Amino acid sequence: MKIKRVFAKQINFPMGGDLWNPALAFSAKEVVFVFVETDTDMIGVGEIWSFYGSTRAVVDIINQDFAPLVRGEDPHFIERIRERIGGLAPIGTMEGVMMNALSGLDLALWDLRAKILNVPLYQLLGGHSDRVYTYASGGLYGRDKSIDDLASEVRGYCESGFSGVKIKVGGLPQIEDLERIAVTRKAAGPDSRVMIDALHAYSVPEALSLARKAQEHNIYWFESPVALTDTKGHSIVNKRGGIPVCANESLHGCRAFKDLIDQRATEFVHFDLCVCGGITEGLKIAAVAEAHDLPISLHAANTVCLFSTSIHFAASVPNCDSVENHQVHRWLSDYAPIATMELQDGPYVSPLDTPGHGMEFLTPDFVDRMTKEIADGLYVSKK
Repeated sequence: MKIKRVFAKQINFPMGGDLWNPALAFSAKEVVFVFVETDTDMIGVGEIWSFYGSTRAVVDIINQDFAPLVRGEDPHFIERIRERIGGLAPIGTMEGVMMNALSGLDLALWDLRAKILNVPLYQLLGGHSDRVYTYASGGLYGRDKSIDDLASEVRGYCESGFSGVKIKVGGLPQIEDLERIAVTRKAAGPDSRVMIDALHAYSVPEALSLARKAQEHNIYWFESPVALTDTKGHSIVNKRGGIPVCANESLHGCRAFKDLIDQRATEFVHFDLCVCGGITEGLKIAAVAEAHDLPISLHAANTVCLFSTSIHFAASVPNCDSVENHQVHRWLSDYAPIATMELQDGPYVSPLDTPGHGMEFLTPDFVDRMTKEIADGLYVSKK
């Protein structure tokens, strides 16, 4: 069996812009899907999360640069395929974009391998558990969204079964964010996890100031407190702030995470499978974290395809703390099997027991149909 073709397609999901985080307000959610098709017409699919630049660049890299290198390869030889592609990155000027594209390709290859072998993805990856802890991710800023609205939102998450809630900080003056943290803790109750995410909004002194004042609310982690590339700053906040740091979903490559871990800049090694380099790289990151007695947590704020893939990955490693169960960014969840995001025994989600990651609805024809419906103003989604 050989790979016949590799190609990418893009969907731009419209968003109203009524909600935002400390970094940006979303007017659209741009998602790239990567398809790998064999000469026996089997197809694997992965996806890519990409911001701050046209996703068209990612599509072109896959269709024009990656496809010729992958065509004719055995789909089981993922490391060999990655080596051929990865060797180009250091001599180019778009390493980050290429790693983003490689992540989506890698996810599609693993989905394809599991389908070829007719096993669920988590079993192919090793299988450690049949359920994964997830937390409700929300608490964004919003137009006309009051502090009472935030409290009601958090209570709703907990009433639906979650025992962990994450909100955004860094988008308002500190005194207002501290009020939001206090209200979230009260609404969630004393026994739930409360996490805060700054999306790199603070300087080191600002992050330390907030952390020290927020300690009284028993915060489970402080996510991405300072600039992405400021590993030393993350380390300072982690060691002096009194709240464990969680970092960093926008990093790619095992070496970048090793540097973060070596400097003890995080207590929760936080990565995104469609950013870090894919499942192959994610397994290496998880192994380095495990060697340092650190848990991992997966960022998942894209479509249901990434969420399902993340659940499968999390169920295959021994040191996964949690997977983000985003309550705003959960595109296409209304097309997936109900069990994909269904909570069981409180906040737990089980990987689907079907070949691959289980998103059989996600085909090239489906993407074309969605694109047309959006262009014609006919697309309506629950999220």
